[in-house]
Amino acid sequence: MEAMAVPFDRVARGGGRSGKRTLKGLRRFAREQPLGLASALIILVILFAGVFAPWVAPFDPLATDFSKLLLPPDATHWAGTDEFGRDIFSRLVHGARTALILGICASLLGGIAGGLLGVTSAYFGGWIDTVLQRFVDILLSLPVIILALIVAAVLGRNEVYGIDVNLMLAVAIPYVPKAARVIRSAALTVRTMPYIDAARAAGFSHPRIVLGHMAPNLVAPWLVLVSAFTAQTILLEAALSYLGVGVTDPTPSWGLMLSGVAVQSFAQAPWTVIFPGLAISATVFAFSLLGDALRDTLDPKFRK
Repeated sequence: MEAMAVPFDRVARGGGRSGKRTLKGLRRFAREQPLGLASALIILVILFAGVFAPWVAPFDPLATDFSKLLLPPDATHWAGTDEFGRDIFSRLVHGARTALILGICASLLGGIAGGLLGVTSAYFGGWIDTVLQRFVDILLSLPVIILALIVAAVLGRNEVYGIDVNLMLAVAIPYVPKAARVIRSAALTVRTMPYIDAARAAGFSHPRIVLGHMAPNLVAPWLVLVSAFTAQTILLEAALSYLGVGVTDPTPSWGLMLSGVAVQSFAQAPWTVIFPGLAISATVFAFSLLGDALRDTLDPKFRK
């Protein structure tokens, strides 16, 4: 009976020819999803800038120079300077690190927690499914920004290596019920597969069936979810920073760069708002396009 589940385990592990299949899949993705490929390249550029920010940024993002307040873009300061004389381009580069760390980590946390909640709910069914889904309904009834504000206010700040862990949780928790609902729908179909019944008949434990047999077959919709959530979490982090409950000054943050004096001085120095807005828009747009491309590639209903 266990042999019936072997093909699915091989899919999860990749097998001996995983390298060739991966290369073939990447070529197919690049050929069929040019917008997805372009968005992936944009994300890689932003990721490179964030990882190597100290070497990419021409100036210290925290250094102030009151003799250079609100300078327009020029050959020295490519995106101009802000109200404290700080180089905006350098702050954008370092802000990419903040956005990607919080965005990617928060989307992974929310996706993993919601995915486990959804697959568990679908597997056990009955009163367990009812209780979990009512809990999900309660969370879904709250607007994302309101739920994030509540979590951020309750948890406060807790920085670890310069990253506010509580802010990460505040951004991740609103997406747990969304992931749970989507993954549960997909898991309900997987639960009816013959190899799940075979695993039960063989006496496998519930965790082994859920994690070893059901979860690997839900990777495709989960990847699409995480890519979409990353775009949304970056936007949510920017919104929280703009409202003053996210990243605090002087830490470089795209949302923070849009708040305060930057908005008030827009008529005099529009570049203080335009460049951070473009950075947020480009990153969110790239992750959204990548999510759509992954959906079209991984979902059989969208395959040509």
